[in-house]
Amino acid sequence: MTRRDIHAFTSATRQNYIYAAYPDPAVWLAQFDLAVAKAEAEIPLVRDAAGYQAVLRHLATTFRDAHTGVQFQMAPIDAKWPGFLVRFDNGRYRVTSSRLAGVRDDAELTACDGKPVSWWIDTIGQYEISTPIALENSRMTAALRLLMDQDSPLRPRPSQCVVDGRTVVLDWKPAPLDELQPIILSWQGKRKRGVTTRLIGADGVWVTLGYFAPETARQASDFHAAIAAAPSLRNKRFIVLDVRGNSGGPYDWFMGYLRGLYGQAYADYYATARLHIRGVYRLSPAYVALDGEVEQTADAFKTPVDTTFDVNRAKDDREQARAKAAGEPLFRAASIPIVRGKAPTSPVRAQVYVLTDYGCASACIAFVDEMKKFPGVFQIGLPTFVDRRSGSSVAIPLPSGNAVAHFAAMTRDGRERDDNVPQVPSRRFTGDIRDDGALERWVTHYVAMGS
Repeated sequence: MTRRDIHAFTSATRQNYIYAAYPDPAVWLAQFDLAVAKAEAEIPLVRDAAGYQAVLRHLATTFRDAHTGVQFQMAPIDAKWPGFLVRFDNGRYRVTSSRLAGVRDDAELTACDGKPVSWWIDTIGQYEISTPIALENSRMTAALRLLMDQDSPLRPRPSQCVVDGRTVVLDWKPAPLDELQPIILSWQGKRKRGVTTRLIGADGVWVTLGYFAPETARQASDFHAAIAAAPSLRNKRFIVLDVRGNSGGPYDWFMGYLRGLYGQAYADYYATARLHIRGVYRLSPAYVALDGEVEQTADAFKTPVDTTFDVNRAKDDREQARAKAAGEPLFRAASIPIVRGKAPTSPVRAQVYVLTDYGCASACIAFVDEMKKFPGVFQIGLPTFVDRRSGSSVAIPLPSGNAVAHFAAMTRDGRERDDNVPQVPSRRFTGDIRDDGALERWVTHYVAMGS
């Protein structure tokens, strides 16, 4: 099963992944062949579902691409834990969710089995994390996996750790996944999806933009309501745009909000980061099918029209249709003109803050790219997630039926932000980013101090 799925994954990569065809397929495929050879060498280690998942996951992480990976469709693997977890906290590793007497939450873990905790984090990153392990979001994910063991044959399980300078022998027992999984996801930035506007503090407003891809008519309606309310916020003392946990979506929704808040002239003058992008698409059968599905559902929620970004839409549609009909492997979108004249006056008098966390991903990072071009806007909170310039993932089921592989079918030539680089706040929140009350108190104090 493992060997067959690895071969299918390899074939699907070559047929669908953008970097297997562009810009330098020979170099990329040579590197990929080495990764496949390592995966095949690991097949003898597979004894069960845990080994199968570990080997497939290791192969997928070699892409270092958040838009590419493997999703398992199997019963959850039983996990064991020693009665507490570990999280990343401002450069240190601290206990969380402790159920073990004598091990307190927030205690610092520094080593396990004679090796510094950084060794364990780097090892987990090598086998299981799809983004570079030097990044904060990667270290948080790896830390949360350190003491949540699922019998991977690729890395050891620690037997004892140093916590607050004291050796703690680890007694591994079945983990209550139903209880722990929501906690783990929350530390990674997963939040309840929502779009709301509410008043806070002394003449401030807190706007939650929890998604840029509505999944229901109600979610679309809530976003349209936020856009409609945005002009009334301009004369507030401060505005917090809270995009924690926003996993992305089409640019159209965030541009609709920015035009509502700042007016079209001002928003279009400064929001130019996405206009440098020139999409290059791999016209595989899977991508062509996906593109057709997107076209059929695009207007279901009355998606705002990003006229500036879509200026070449009709031309690009014709050229892509021609390329598909001709059987060409790639399609490159036309360059978008950036017209610069005299800067308009901002209608927004409020001080604007963009609040981010590790869960701000994909188009959410693109939103921050745009916001940081606006004079006087500050990013606060934690660094965002990261991505490569790739996107538009296609799903390919593997033969066993136990997993679905996802491959980015396009790349964004010209994007100003480099691959796997986060947007970093100018003012960092050092507390628990999940604590809405603490965040609100911090923001109002921050504003009161004139920052």
